[in-house]
This record gives sequence, C-alpha cells and structure tokens, in this order.
Amino acid sequence: MICRRRILKLLYVLFFFVSCAVVYNSYTKKQTQAPYCLGTRKQPWLPPDVCQDIKNTIAISEVKKFNPDELIEQVEDLQSCQWTGNATALRAVRSELHKCCDAVRNLLVTQENTHIGDNITYETQKHKHIEVTEEIHKMFPKTSLFSNKPIRSCVVVGNGGILLNSCCGSEIDQADYVFRFNLPPMNFANDTGTKTNLVTANPSIVTERYARLHERRRPFMDLVKTFEPAPILMAAFSYPSTTDVIFKVFYTLEEFGSKQAVIYFHPNYLTNLGLYWKTKGLAGQHISSGFIIVSMALEICDKVTLYGFWPFDEDTDGNPIPHHYYDNRLPKLGIHSMPSEFFFYSQMHSKGILKLKVGRCF
Repeated sequence: MICRRRILKLLYVLFFFVSCAVVYNSYTKKQTQAPYCLGTRKQPWLPPDVCQDIKNTIAISEVKKFNPDELIEQVEDLQSCQWTGNATALRAVRSELHKCCDAVRNLLVTQENTHIGDNITYETQKHKHIEVTEEIHKMFPKTSLFSNKPIRSCVVVGNGGILLNSCCGSEIDQADYVFRFNLPPMNFANDTGTKTNLVTANPSIVTERYARLHERRRPFMDLVKTFEPAPILMAAFSYPSTTDVIFKVFYTLEEFGSKQAVIYFHPNYLTNLGLYWKTKGLAGQHISSGFIIVSMALEICDKVTLYGFWPFDEDTDGNPIPHHYYDNRLPKLGIHSMPSEFFFYSQMHSKGILKLKVGRCF
C-alpha cells in the first residue's frame, strides 16, 4: 500500500513538472515575438448584412470608375468582416485562366515546352528572338514545378509598407506554399514570416546592387542563400537587354555549388496573361510581377491569401507608411497600374475568390 502511494506521488510530481515545462515553453515562444505582436484582436466584427452590402458594392464596381479613397475605406471595413471562400467563383476564374494561359504547363520555360533549335520571341519586342542552343537548353528545368493537383493553401507576400508592425509572420508561415518577390530582406520575421517556396528577382537588383555580378558575387550569394532551397524566378525573355545578366545569375549559383534553381517565365505566358487582364479592363504597360504570381496562384492553389499588397502611401488610419516594408524606394511611373491591380484584388476578395489581408493580423 505504501509503495503504491509513493508511485502515485511520483507520478503526480512528474505530471506537475511536465505541465510546467509545457506552459514555460509556450510562454517563451510568445516572448520571441516583438512586444507589439502580443496583443489580441479588439475591433468587433461588422454585422453580416453590412458586410454583404460592402462586398456587393465592390463586386459590381468597374475598374475604370472606382474611387481610390472610397476603395480604401471599403477595404478597411472588409477587414472587419468574416471572409468565406467561394469555391464556385474560384473554379470559374481558374477555368478562364487555364484556357488563356495554363500556368502548370506554360508559366515556365522548360525542356518539355521548348527544344534545342527553337526561337524564343521576347515578350516586349516581338521582332527579336533568341535561339535555344544546347547550353541554354540545359538551364531550363526538365518539367514544370507544378502539377494538376492543386496546392491546399498558398500565400503571396507583397513587399508593401503595410506589412510593417502587422504581426502577420506566423500566419504567413502556416501556408503550404509561400511566394515572395524580388529577393526581399528576411529580417522582419514577426511581420513577414520566414518561409519561402518560390521567390522572384528583378534584373535591376543584380545590375544596381551587385555590379551585374562582375563583382560582388559573394554578397549576392549570401542574399540568395537566405531563401534556400526556393527556386529563383526571373524574366530572362522579356527584354533582350537583360538576358545576359539573368543568365549570369544561373552561372553564379552554379559556380558556387548552390542547389537552388534559377527558372524563367515563359514570354508567351506573360503575353497571354496580359491580354486576358486587358479584356477585364486592366490598364498599364505591363502587369506587375505581383499580379502575375497572384494570377498563377489562382490556377494552382485551392486557397490564396495576399499580404503586403497596398499601393498607397498611408495606411487605413491615414498614417504615412513607406512604399516597401524595408525601404521607401518608389517605382518608376507608368509601367504598372498598381491601384487598378489592387482594385481587382479587393473585388476578388469580395467574391470569395481570394483573401486580401490588410493591416494587423490580430
């Protein structure tokens, strides 16, 4: 009897210490977050009928007639509305995008869809071509990265200043697949997360920050390694003037023994996607890389959530914010139509096609 009591007492003590360890572990995990991320949501949800009115207003609006100030107010209100995905609406958009563009087969230049001896026509200069030599052909992946089986949940992380102090990092990292843009700084984990499955890179980064990789190759590789093992997606066949420097990215990674792949947008996919969105009323010389990746994600993902997409210089409360979460470098004017693209994001959010997250994540 005494022995039994001792065993029970030991089990009780053991249970006590295990419980304390679990509580402590949970507590210390929270402490790794920035202090501003330790709060909880305080703003109440809006009534369903009010939310439906807002969604209907955005859904029937036209991109050529929308008022940016009104849209900002509506999107802010939508953040206080419960979001529900609409599988039927998503399937309809996915079907249209598949017919026009087919991201699974055509997003990338691969050894399957492009052969030695083929001529690739540049996206922006249709009169110029590049012949696919054996050496160039070896740069292409054998097949597409994606399959016809949709990815369960995808997150597309824009670089907008709206991400600062958002505390969205943990939400972002819960997704099955995370897209990022332009090799962004990754030292804002509380706000942007740490997970990356695919990252784009503009040739301007290589040219302006890393001397076209004639020099500064080691610092470039240090940056690239922060995204391992995510492949780097670039537009080698959009402008003839940037093909060489983009190929240098491939050779630099190869020289340093990196296992990361450099992959390339297919110019035909970019052309067809641009034509598709023009039929929907989207203006601008070119659609942005963000809009390209969001369009692609709608084809290959069952749920798409956007963070960091906000083309305005003030947040929803009217406070000034930088253009990017890591700097305030402004884009060149006239190339993209960011407010119009954002209008489509908000419209698709209203229809349950994708989820647009703006502001704090609690």
